[in-house]
Formats: sequence, structure tokens, C-alpha cells
Amino acid sequence: MSHSGLLRRYLIFLAGVLCSALGISLITLAGMGTSAVSSLAYVLTYVFPGISLGTFTFVVNCVMLGGQILILRKKFRPIQLLQVPFTFLFSCCIDLWMGLLGDLVPQSYASHWVVLLMGCTCLGLGVALEVIPNVLILPCEGFVRVCSQEFHWDFGKTKTGFDLTMVAAATLLSLLDLGAVYGLREGTVVCALTVGYISRFFCKRLAFLVKKPEENHLPDTGVSAA
Repeated sequence: MSHSGLLRRYLIFLAGVLCSALGISLITLAGMGTSAVSSLAYVLTYVFPGISLGTFTFVVNCVMLGGQILILRKKFRPIQLLQVPFTFLFSCCIDLWMGLLGDLVPQSYASHWVVLLMGCTCLGLGVALEVIPNVLILPCEGFVRVCSQEFHWDFGKTKTGFDLTMVAAATLLSLLDLGAVYGLREGTVVCALTVGYISRFFCKRLAFLVKKPEENHLPDTGVSAA
């Protein structure tokens, strides 16, 4: 693969990171719960007040990277450790978007739904842009892709199952530690049920971004294309 082709793939991936961070921030700012993939990190901000959503997002993603290593074992490629600095950037962007957009969200219930759906779309698009370049992927989506490929599961359905599992874990933690459900509302359920399918929609329609005549094969990054 040419250097320009590889650079284009990394730029697409970077765009996906920024778009995913924006999506998570919009969903959270909508005030109807956070995204499914961020639900555990968000509940942790209630358990440990004063620590940001971005910080716990970084911690949860590092755990998911460990999950990839456990599943892939010898097939895990060291280059995938670059997920760590990109996850750090992703986590910082979540806190940055939250700070920049926090005062711009309208207060009516209907407008909160609009912001929520915008966030779901941005997050689904971001996940797709992370997947299709096949260079790197953020750990949570990377864990989904590894499971999808190793166990031959559909990516969109696997993503939805993963999101629902994260919501269940966040709910259990909230009940056990806080005595009630915090940070999880109807918006969280909507995200869990839609983002996987939105990402699959964009994956199919944006695949042309990396399909160039001079590129006959994908780089060996440790995981195959979704």
C-alpha cells in the first residue's frame, strides 16, 4: 500500500474518533442518559464524583483492549497497542466537547430528543469511520469487531449485544453502589438499540473511501476488516 493510501486510512480513522467523541457528548448532554458504550463510565462518575467522563472512558477502553488481547492471544499484533494513545485523545475530546457544547443544548424535552438522535447518528458514523479503514479501532469497538470475527457474528448485531451488556453492567453497578439507577434513561436504551445498526448502515455506504484500484489488500493490523 502506498504511503498516501495508508495516510488516508489513518485520517479517516481520526475523523471517526472525533465524530464518536462528539456523538457521546451530544447523547450525554441531551440529559436522557448517556450512550450505551459510555454507560458504565458515566455511572462511575456518580460513584466517584469529581472524576470526568473522559477519564473513566479511558479506563473502560483499556479494559476492553485487555479483552482483545485475551481473545486473540498470539494473533494480537503489537501495532494495535496504538489504540491506547488514540483512546487518550478520544477521552480528552469527550471532555472537550462536553465543555464546549454544554451551554448550547436547548432545555425543552423535544429538543433533547433532537440532540439525542443527532448524537446517535454521530456515534454510529464515528464507529463506521473507525472500522472501515482497517488500521486501528478504539478498544470498545475493537472488542466488538474481534468477537464478531473470531466467533463469526454479524458486526451490527454484535455491537448491539455489547451495548446492551454495558447498559446492564452500569445498571447493576448503580443499584449496588448508589441504591438507585443513575445516568441511565430512555436515551440510553435508544442508543443501545440503534447505534449498531446505524454503524452498519454507514459501513456499507462508506466502504468506497478505502477501496482504491491500487490497494489490492489491507494492512496486517491484527484484525480483519469488518
